[in-house]
Amino acid sequence: MNFSAKNSRHRLSAEAQGASEKALRPGYILLELIIALSIFAIGVLGLARSLNSSMEVASILNKDQRVRIGMRSFLEEIRRKPLNEMQASITDVATGVTYTSTAEPVSLTMTNGNTMSDLYDLKIVATYAAGNEQREESVDVYVYKPATK
Repeated sequence: MNFSAKNSRHRLSAEAQGASEKALRPGYILLELIIALSIFAIGVLGLARSLNSSMEVASILNKDQRVRIGMRSFLEEIRRKPLNEMQASITDVATGVTYTSTAEPVSLTMTNGNTMSDLYDLKIVATYAAGNEQREESVDVYVYKPATK
């Protein structure tokens, strides 16, 4: 008998032995499949949950950006009005944001000792709901409004 015949007979007997072991364990493949599918399902559920959280955060950030743009617009509108009309409050129905402005006099002393008058602290406050919580953003700007004579 030559070497290749011995080697092929040894290979055949090893394959027959492996097939007989697999025949003794018919339920293990099904168990491995169930475990693999369970791990895959847990992974997919985790990804779905993180995607949902990401979408909620993106929605809140988008609303914050719209509030900041609205505050900037409201600030420019109020800044151009006369002093007696600077205190106002409006509600943007589309976004559910309430913008409120107040103007308080500010006195600054300059380096030469003179006091600067006709300067006001214009405060804009935006109140809105983001998710389940109430939020409030504000901005303060000094506005020079000389007295009309």
